[in-house]
Amino acid sequence: MIYVYIGCLAYLIVLYLWLMAADVRKSIFQNITLLIVILSCFGFIALIRSKSLSEALLAIKITYLAGCFLPLTYLFTICEVCNKKINKFFAVLSFSAQGAIFGCACGIGFNDYFYKSVSLTTDSYGNSYLIKEYGPFHFLYPLSMGIYLFIGLVIVINTASSYAKVYKKHLYTLIYCAFGAVFSYVIQRLFQFSCDIIPISFAILITGVLIPIYYSNIYSAVTNKKIVDEQLGKLGFITFDRKLCFRSANDYAYRKIKDLKNVQIGNMVEEVSPVLAELMCMVAKFDVEYNKKTSKEKRSHKHSDKFSIKIGNSDFDVIVHTVDNYMSRCVGYTLELRDETEHYQAISLKNTYNLELAKKVAEKTIHIREMQDKSLLAMAQMVESRDLSTGGHIRRTSDVVKIFSKKILGKIDDIDRRFLKMVTRSAPMHDLGKIAVDDAILRKQAKFTDEEYEVMKTHAKNGAEIVRKVLTDIEDEEFVKVAVNVAHYHHEKVDGTGYPEGLKGEEIPIEARIMALADVFDALVSKRCYKEAFSYDKAFSIIEADAGKHFDAKLAEIFLSCRPELEEYYNNYKDV
Repeated sequence: MIYVYIGCLAYLIVLYLWLMAADVRKSIFQNITLLIVILSCFGFIALIRSKSLSEALLAIKITYLAGCFLPLTYLFTICEVCNKKINKFFAVLSFSAQGAIFGCACGIGFNDYFYKSVSLTTDSYGNSYLIKEYGPFHFLYPLSMGIYLFIGLVIVINTASSYAKVYKKHLYTLIYCAFGAVFSYVIQRLFQFSCDIIPISFAILITGVLIPIYYSNIYSAVTNKKIVDEQLGKLGFITFDRKLCFRSANDYAYRKIKDLKNVQIGNMVEEVSPVLAELMCMVAKFDVEYNKKTSKEKRSHKHSDKFSIKIGNSDFDVIVHTVDNYMSRCVGYTLELRDETEHYQAISLKNTYNLELAKKVAEKTIHIREMQDKSLLAMAQMVESRDLSTGGHIRRTSDVVKIFSKKILGKIDDIDRRFLKMVTRSAPMHDLGKIAVDDAILRKQAKFTDEEYEVMKTHAKNGAEIVRKVLTDIEDEEFVKVAVNVAHYHHEKVDGTGYPEGLKGEEIPIEARIMALADVFDALVSKRCYKEAFSYDKAFSIIEADAGKHFDAKLAEIFLSCRPELEEYYNNYKDV
C-alpha cells in the first residue's frame, strides 16, 4: 500500500507543478487545495511507516489537515467555476469552524474529544495503522463535510437551472468527483480497512477539480491574456499613496515621462517637469473631491473624469483610479495614461476637413445666391425697361431699403439682421408683376384713366404669384414668404385704403410696410411722366403727414431719421 500512497503523492505533485504553469489566474483556493492534499498524502505515508504511537498520532493529525479544509476549499472552487461571489463573512466563519475542528483533531492523544482511545498495530507486511474509537466531537468532521457538499450541490443546481454563462458539464464533473470522495470515505468507515483508501479518492477529487478549471482558463483568461498584455503595454500606470507620495510606475510610464526616473519611491514629487506637475494636480484635485464624498458615493465613484494632456508630441487621456485594500478602503491612487494621439489626430483632421468643407459650401452658397440675386435683378430691370416712367426705380428702392434697414435694426421688436437682409434681397422683385401688364398701359406717358389704373393695380397680385413660382424649391420657405409679401402688399395702406386686399394696420406684413415707404419715397423724389421730382422737404413732409394713414407710424418715424443718408444717396446717385 505504501507504493500506492507514493504514487498518489507523485501524481499530486506533478498536478501541482502543472497547475502553477497552466493556471494564469493563480486561484488561491486551487493552490491551497492541492497543497493540503499533498501534505495529507505525506501524512498517510508517514502513518503507514510509523514505528511508534507518537509518530502515528502526528501523522494522523497531518492527514486531518486535508480532511478538515478540503471540503471547504472544494466548495470555494465550485463557487469560482459558477462565477459566484464568496461572502467574506461566510469565508471567515467557515475557515474558523474548520480550524476549530482541526484543533480538536490536534488534541488526539492528549484528550478524548476526537478519539476516545487509539492504539497502533502492524500487519504482516509491516504496515502500521491505528485502531481508534471516535470521541464526542468527531461527528463534526463528517457533518461539516456534508454541509459543504450540500451547499455546493445547491449552488450547482441553481447555476445549471439558470441562464448563467457556465459550461454545465464542468459543474457535473465537480459534483460527481465530490460524491466519489464522500463515497470512498463512507466505504472506509463502514468496512474499516486497515489501510486508508482516502489518498486515492483525493487524487480522483483533485483531477476532477483541475479539469473544469483548466478549460475555464483556456477559454477565458488564457485566450485573452495576449490581448490584455498587448493593451497593458500601451498603458502607463503611476501609483501614489494617500499622502500623494510616489510608490510605483510601469515601464511604459517611465519611458513616456523621463523625469519620473528622478523621483524616489516613497517621496513627494518635487521639482518636477510641467507634465508631472500637471499630473500631480489631477491626483490632488481628485483626492480633495473624493474625500468630500459620503461612504456610499465613494463606493460608486472609484475613478475621476477623463483628462487630456500632451506629453511631447503625443496626446494622452488620463484617469485617476483609487487603489483599494482588502477592505475596499482607498489607500492610494493610480494614474492611468492612455496614448490617444491617433484618435485626436483623426478628430483634428476631421474638424479641419469639416471647416474646409463648410468654407467651400459657404463660398458656393454665397456665389449661388449672388447669381440668383443678379438674375432676379436682371429680370426686374427687364420689366422696368418696359415702363418708361420708372427708370432706375428698382435699383434706387433697393438701396433705400438697405439704408432704412440699418436704422430699423434694434428699434423694432422681433426684427433681426437676417430678416432685414431678406427684405433687402426681396426689394428688387416688388414690381415683377408689371410683366403681365399690357405695354399700352405700362408705357403710357400720361396719367392713367380709372380703367387703366385698375389694370395696373393687378401687378401686385400677379407679382406675388410670379415670385412664388420663381423662388419655390430654390430658396428657403422663410425668404419665399418675405419676397411674396413684399410683392403682394407693398401698395397696402395702414388705414385700409390700399390695394389689392385692403388690409389694415398690422394685417399688412411688416416687410411690405417697409417696402411701401421706400417705394413711395422714390416715387416722390423722382421725375415721372406725369409730375416733376418733389423736393426733399416736400417728400419728407408728405411721409410725415401720411404716418398712421398710409404708412406705419413707428416705421415712418424711423424712416424720417434716415433723411441725411437718403439725401446724400440721391444727391450722389447716377443712373448707370
